[in-house]
Amino acid sequence: MSKKITRREFLRDSLYAAAGMAALCTFGKNIFPFEKAAAAEGAVDLTSLSISRDMSKCIGCGRCAEICTGTQGLDILTLGEKDGRTVSTLKYGSCLSETKCIGCGQCARVCPSGAISVKDGLTAVNDALNDNSKYIVWQFAPSVQHIIGEEFRILSGVDVSGKLAAAAELLGGRAYRTDFGADITIMEEAAEFVECLNSGVKKPFMTSCCPGWVNYVELNYPELIPHLSSCKSPMEMLGALIKDYLPQKYNVSASDIFHIAVMPCTAKKYEARRAEMNISGIQAVDAVITVTEFKNLLLSRNIDLTVLPDKAFDTLFDGTSGSGRIFGASGGVCEAALRTVYYNITGHELDNAEFSELRGSGAVKTAELTAGGKTIRACVVNGIGNIKTIAESILNGTCEYDFIEVMACPGGCAGGGGTPLLFGDAGVRHRGMYSYDAHNSVHSSHNNETLADIYSEYLSNPCSEKSEELLHTTYRERRQ
Repeated sequence: MSKKITRREFLRDSLYAAAGMAALCTFGKNIFPFEKAAAAEGAVDLTSLSISRDMSKCIGCGRCAEICTGTQGLDILTLGEKDGRTVSTLKYGSCLSETKCIGCGQCARVCPSGAISVKDGLTAVNDALNDNSKYIVWQFAPSVQHIIGEEFRILSGVDVSGKLAAAAELLGGRAYRTDFGADITIMEEAAEFVECLNSGVKKPFMTSCCPGWVNYVELNYPELIPHLSSCKSPMEMLGALIKDYLPQKYNVSASDIFHIAVMPCTAKKYEARRAEMNISGIQAVDAVITVTEFKNLLLSRNIDLTVLPDKAFDTLFDGTSGSGRIFGASGGVCEAALRTVYYNITGHELDNAEFSELRGSGAVKTAELTAGGKTIRACVVNGIGNIKTIAESILNGTCEYDFIEVMACPGGCAGGGGTPLLFGDAGVRHRGMYSYDAHNSVHSSHNNETLADIYSEYLSNPCSEKSEELLHTTYRERRQ
């Protein structure tokens, strides 16, 4: 007897079938029949730590150039003629590392032929998983917990964090949510911002948790580096504790730990390799893989996320707040920061901790907060293509904002270059994260009791000497 399905299941499966047919109609004639051109000298470009290019696979559709220039405003890719074929080419430089590519991965996300793809991270991960001498540690980004289900026919936006913990247990190792690193970031960033606010340091103060945005500043507007927060990203903050604090708690050598971060972001692959992120000369994050790469890893090991029971994460960094989860949405970092900034200034909680004006898909979103007699003007830039006007206003001294969040990808992490393109969208993923926040008993990072214990035992205070050593960094001009 065939199994009965609910109307919800029928609609879900119909949606996925329709999306699959749409993909074939749109891309099928390009994916399957096209004849791969002979790999010419210089066709393969592996110089970027985030993106790979193999122009022998290019079909000249122009999607990469359209999103690079039209959406992201980076103007790196264009269409040109090579050996009688129309292919994607670089507007300047002979390889990606000679351009101002920020590694956002949006070009790879829309490429239908694999000519532009995400730099491989699975080889190193599989080697580590097969090496019994390695002590495996995982971290999963906030948005990943609402996206990875799409790859297993679970509705977009659904929180599958418990299943991710179960998958990590099957693969081997301890698992944590990057939400905890986001809570640390807010504690450090809010303290840093309030200090700047009270000292009269030239505004605005700008977030630094998006590596694509940091790359953009270093490559295009190094004059803005003094405005960047010195805080590392949540991934790197948690990575610092995994390589410095965890070894003391679990009696393991930091050099034996292989730390894997599952991210929606391709620029994270470059960030993990930055020497500025090392802890005592050791890389804090050993491998970064995207949502799609993690799906491929599970499938290669016959792990079906849908049938896994929910499991708990390791307790060392398990306490997280709603603020840590909304980091994955455009505007979430700013909203989370304002909650704690208000508390730091007034000693009281906000009556309404939700900033609806910072949510949604707007290109530039703004809000004001009055705390202790000070009016804080906040701004959120959704997508790197929308930053130039504000960047120029900072340089010419006309910027009116005190706190600015920038996310390189439209929608923030929820629309990152390492996320699935066909199923779900940033808005649906956002709703899942905001719902988690609304139903979490702990809304603000400063109320995270697990984190408070670590500060009391190990870090002392936000922006303390120990915190500065582990959790803060520097940036440098890379303009070419």
